[in-house]
Amino acid sequence: MGRDVRAWPMLVLLLVVVLVAIGCVLWFMREAMGNERLAVREKLAEAYRGQLILLQKQVTERWTWQSGTFAGDGPLASEFADCVHRGVADSAIVYDRRGMSYPTINVDGRSVEANTDLLALEKWPDRNDPAFKNALARLEAKVTNYGTVTLMAPQRRFLMHELQRLDPNAQFPTLEAEELAARFLEANPSITWGKPMRLTLQDGIWSMPSYGREEKVMVLYSTTGLRNKLANMVREVGSTKGVDIVVLAPGEDVMTKTTLVTVPFTSELPGWGLAVSLDDDRIFDTEAAKRVKLLVAVACTVIAAMSVLSLIIARSFGKQVQLARLKNDLVATVSHELKTPLTAMRALVDTLLDKEQFDENTTREYLKLLATENARLSRLIDNFLTFSRLERNKFTFEFARVRPEQIVEGAVAALGERAQATGCVLESHTANNLPPIRGDADALVTALLNLLDNAWKYTGNEKHIVLRTESHNGSVCFAVEDNGIGLTPRESTRVFRRFYQADQGLSRSAGGCGLGLSIVQSIVEAHHGSVRVESEPGHGSTFTIEIPAIAEGAS
Repeated sequence: MGRDVRAWPMLVLLLVVVLVAIGCVLWFMREAMGNERLAVREKLAEAYRGQLILLQKQVTERWTWQSGTFAGDGPLASEFADCVHRGVADSAIVYDRRGMSYPTINVDGRSVEANTDLLALEKWPDRNDPAFKNALARLEAKVTNYGTVTLMAPQRRFLMHELQRLDPNAQFPTLEAEELAARFLEANPSITWGKPMRLTLQDGIWSMPSYGREEKVMVLYSTTGLRNKLANMVREVGSTKGVDIVVLAPGEDVMTKTTLVTVPFTSELPGWGLAVSLDDDRIFDTEAAKRVKLLVAVACTVIAAMSVLSLIIARSFGKQVQLARLKNDLVATVSHELKTPLTAMRALVDTLLDKEQFDENTTREYLKLLATENARLSRLIDNFLTFSRLERNKFTFEFARVRPEQIVEGAVAALGERAQATGCVLESHTANNLPPIRGDADALVTALLNLLDNAWKYTGNEKHIVLRTESHNGSVCFAVEDNGIGLTPRESTRVFRRFYQADQGLSRSAGGCGLGLSIVQSIVEAHHGSVRVESEPGHGSTFTIEIPAIAEGAS
C-alpha cells in the first residue's frame, strides 16, 4: 500500500506563499504611491524653479536700482523725513560732507520756543478751549516740519511723545523711524561704512549704506520692514496663479508640505531668499491620483491573478492528492483482488494435490471453481489493462458495422454462470428491427458487461437484473436495471470518476477497484455516445448507454 498523501501541509505552505506575495505587492504599491507623490512634487518644483530664479533676478535688479535713490542733496532732516515718507526704508541716518547727521544723539541745540509752547499747553486751564486746540495743532505742525523748523532728534521725539499724551489722536508718521534710528545709534556709536549694498544684522536692525553727491545715508530696516519691502517688490514684478511666493529672512525655515522650492538672493541681500508654496496642497493628490489609479489597477490585477492562479494550483494539487490517494487505494484493492482468486485457486490446487487418488466428481467441481476464479481474475486484469491503455491513449478501437443484438449476446455470454446462479434473475429484452451501429464490438461488449457486472455485485441475495435494448431518437439504447443498493444524487454525479466507489465496504466484499464505470464512459465517449444513471437509494439503479445508429443507406 502506498503512503497516505496529506494535502493540508502543502496547501498551508501555498497559502503562506500567496499571502507573503500579496503583502509584498501591497508594500511595493504603497512605496510606489509615495514615490509618485514625490515625483509629482519634484516635477512641480522644477517647473516653478526657473520662474522663481527669474523673479529673484528681477527683484534684485529693482532693489539695486532703488537703493541708488536713497541719498539726496537736501537738508539732513528733510532727507530723513523724505526717505521715511516715500517708504524706501523704515528709517535712515543722513550725513553731509561735514560729518553732521540726522538724527543724532546730541542733546545740544534744543529749541526753547518749542519747549515753551509745550509748557504753555500743559498749564492751559481749559483743554476744551478752541484756543488750546489751535495751539496744540501749531506745535504738532512744528514738530512734523523737517524742512524749515530745526529741532534736534531727541527733542523732536520727546515732543512727539508729550503731544500724544496731550492729544491721543495725534499721528506722527516719522516717530517709529526716529526711535529705530536712535536704537541703532545707541548700539553702534561709530558706524562702519562697508561696501555698497552690503547688509548686516545688528540688534534686529538691518543697515545698508547709500551714497549721493553731497550726502551719504545709512538706510535702516527692521526685519519685518525689509520683508514687507521685498514682498511688495515681488508683487510688483509679478505673481503666478495658484502659488504663494514667500520672502525668507536669514535663519528662517518655512519648508512645509506645500513648499515646492526655495531660491536664495545674491550677495546684495545675503541670507535672504524666496520660497514658492502652493495655495492648496491637494494639487499633489490630484496629480498623483492619476498615476496612483494606474498603480492600484495594476496591483489589483496582479493580486487577482495571483489569487486565481493560487486557486487553480490548489485545486490542481488537491486533485493530484485525491488521485494519489485513489491510486493508493487502487493498489491496495488490486492487490486484494488479485490475492483473493489466487489464494482460492492455490487452495483448490493444493487440496487436489494432497489427495492420493482423484475422484472424478470432486475434481470436476474443483476445476469449475478454478475456472470461476480464473475468470474473475481475468476480468480484473482486463479492466486494469483497459484503463491503463485508455489513460495512455494506447487503446485502439476497430470500428465496424455492428448489430446491437451481437453486443447484447456477447455481454450476457461473458456474464456466464453468474447469470444462472441461485437467486439471480436476468431478463433480456431486445426490440425488433434495431438499426445497426458503428463501433468496436469487443469494446462495447466490455462496456455493457461492466454494467451487468456492477448490477450483479451491488445487489443483494435476491438479484433481479433487466437488460433492455431499444431504439430511441436515432440512437440504440442499452439499459441495465437492477434492484441493488441504489445511489444518492451526489453519488450519481461522481460514480463515473476514476477509482470512485460509492460504498467502500461493499466494494471490498463484492470485488472491484472503481474503474468499471470510468472505462464504460471512456468507451462510450469514443463511440460519440453517452451514458447516464437514474437511481434512488434502496430502490436500485438504471444505467443507460446510447450509441448513435447508422443512418439508412450508410455503410
